Amino acid sequence: MKRFFLLQTFFAGLLITGCSNDDDGPGTAPEVPVVESATIDAESGGDNEPNQVYIDLSTSNTTLVRRDAWELGFYSGSQNRVVLNTSILVTAAELSGFTDIDAVNSNTAFETPVQLKSLDLQTQQTVDVTVNNVEELKAGLPLGYSMYGNPESGISFTDTKEGSLEGTAIAEVSTTDADNKVYIVSAGSAIPTAAADPGSINTTGDHRGFYKIRVLTDGNEYTLQYAELDAEDHQEVQISKDDAYNLKAFSLVNGAEVNVEPVKEEWDINFTSVYSYYGSYFGTVAGVTFSDYALHNTLGNVGLYTIFTHKTEEGETVETGEPSFEEFTKADIAETEFIYDDRAVIGKDWRETAGFGGSTNRVKDDRYYIVKDAAGNYFKLQFTAFMSAGGERGYPQFKYELLE
Repeated sequence: MKRFFLLQTFFAGLLITGCSNDDDGPGTAPEVPVVESATIDAESGGDNEPNQVYIDLSTSNTTLVRRDAWELGFYSGSQNRVVLNTSILVTAAELSGFTDIDAVNSNTAFETPVQLKSLDLQTQQTVDVTVNNVEELKAGLPLGYSMYGNPESGISFTDTKEGSLEGTAIAEVSTTDADNKVYIVSAGSAIPTAAADPGSINTTGDHRGFYKIRVLTDGNEYTLQYAELDAEDHQEVQISKDDAYNLKAFSLVNGAEVNVEPVKEEWDINFTSVYSYYGSYFGTVAGVTFSDYALHNTLGNVGLYTIFTHKTEEGETVETGEPSFEEFTKADIAETEFIYDDRAVIGKDWRETAGFGGSTNRVKDDRYYIVKDAAGNYFKLQFTAFMSAGGERGYPQFKYELLE
């Protein structure tokens, strides 16, 4: 499904590989030219959207990983953080009174009941919920409109939409073991295999079960204790930081470390396919899930902003005065506009779907994106498709060009 249309780089590559330089030392690798333009079909995988796709704009290389290959990501930077796999709806809740993982199971009672909130789907009103034990907590931990939380108290069982390290559901891991609590983890939803109706999606399957974890650290290495929720003992594994990567991923279901993200300087866009979080939704707070979702690599120092060429006011199209995608040049870049602290700038807003305020399934033609990668290269990027020729969802495509 992948098609790359590379302009000029083939001939530049011949010049570089076909010529030598007397100043090159033994074993010196030739400099690889930055791709000048390409069209990429991100292999999301069809209407079940089973894949996460990592894309490096400077090379047009793509890396595919199944969404359900991992649940937890361990940060390799200076902070000791654990992130959740939003693409399969993983959530996590701290048990503040517990540090012994083997002492926790579905029957575990809380010394003090936890006051949470939920969305009543019939009335669309927020209601109070009192949770007395783990079994009651399990009812509101899987991600969905009526999942539990408490925005007023800052309680959320998901990472924030923006993807900041300070917004993780799991608190920063302390070097003092006694400060690190046990968490209940909902392992999210399986990837379905049944096809969706034409023009629709089928991305959320059966629940994948509950686990308990506790994470310790000495600053350079994490120790993960984990088990199925009602197991009487636990497994333990060490996960070492690696500065070449943003995250080291782990699968609770398979009990193994997993290769997921490429080297942090070798990807810019993650077409994560499915994305979930607990946050504002149509005037209320709920757990929400979106498809056809794209992120940029904020942890890897990639910046991005949106150019709007026109907007609709009272049913009429109004030009913004910004250049078209074809007209935009490096001289038009606004350096102060790049966003480095919100990975979801593209999100779902590059496309419109039938229903939910949209009249049809289409790519929005009123916007494109400017990207600055970690090496300082600038690109302009515009989505061109998100359905196959036969009308099946899960076939995103975009084009981009190097600005020089």
